Amino acid sequence: MLECLLVGMAGGGGEELFVRDLAADPPPGVRYALALRHHESVPGARPRRVAEILFNRLVHPWIWPLTGLRAYRVDQRFDVVHVHNYAHCVSSPHRVPVVMSLGGGSYYHYVRDYLGWPDERVRALYRRAAVVFRAFGITNEFVAWRRLRGIFVRSAFAKSYLVRMGVPERLVEVIPPGFPTPSLPARPPEPEGFTFLFVGRDRVRKGADLFIAAVRALRSQGLNVRAVVAGDPSFRELAGEDGFEAHPWVDRSVLYRELYPRADALVLPSRAEGFGMAPIEAMSFALPVIATRYGAFPETVIEGQTGLLVPAADGAAVRRAMAELAADPRRAREMGAAGRSRFEGEYTRERFLARVRAFYDRALGAG
Repeated sequence: MLECLLVGMAGGGGEELFVRDLAADPPPGVRYALALRHHESVPGARPRRVAEILFNRLVHPWIWPLTGLRAYRVDQRFDVVHVHNYAHCVSSPHRVPVVMSLGGGSYYHYVRDYLGWPDERVRALYRRAAVVFRAFGITNEFVAWRRLRGIFVRSAFAKSYLVRMGVPERLVEVIPPGFPTPSLPARPPEPEGFTFLFVGRDRVRKGADLFIAAVRALRSQGLNVRAVVAGDPSFRELAGEDGFEAHPWVDRSVLYRELYPRADALVLPSRAEGFGMAPIEAMSFALPVIATRYGAFPETVIEGQTGLLVPAADGAAVRRAMAELAADPRRAREMGAAGRSRFEGEYTRERFLARVRAFYDRALGAG
């Protein structure tokens, strides 16, 4: 049994869900001890509380919004330490191997595209970070990666950022996420209209405004389309509007049990996105996907085969793509079937876990 300390991110979002799912459903032959929060102890690993507190209060503001520090003393119980996203400092008597995984991509991408910083400001941030991390012996995926045995990311898009910043290509592996394989729901042969689904917690970044405007425009043109929106509190404003079904917050189990099975297509016109889990979930339910030509979407959604890609922030293009699918339900179902086949080949939970186990084995053999 391979014993692994898994250092994760709290906060209730996708990154916490990722590490919780991994700890609850580990790769074959792997047993995790999950340390989710700052200063959290687990058997065999003690947090270096003073180092974490001093760094996070006194130094971290100088390099915000990069992550704060997670610091641990690890004994011989663990064969490997896996840190998700965080800058970290791991000490142990037997020099335990350390690997990293990254969520949407990299914090360079997050700062530039999510927060809107210009490139020169982002580069200046990383120049400061390089000085800080190296001076304090801290490991980071971009500027202080030499102590790492491996890094895995979810897409070639994310890998390209790391390689561009000088991280050796051999150190970075692409492991797409994996999901349970649902049973496909029975669909009526002649559905009453066409139902589009939008799922997202960030209304502006995920492009909910573009989606809502497109649905209103299509309905005003007489097209029999409906919309289900889920995930953002602001969706309450749509309650009672003709053609809309609003879920300001939705549990994942409800999403899988009720919303995906009732939809005909997923629309996610994100302005910025590191990876985007919803398109893969939609493909598992044999739904075609409309997404933007941004980030990893062109890797997951095959244009014209499993869905349609549109330029970011182009509301007219979103509307045209939705009209195209609604006007040809048969083609939409064919795209959905192709997406399900792609899901079964690339994105099942079993395939993901096997890839993670192989990643650990390679990292352990690289010492």
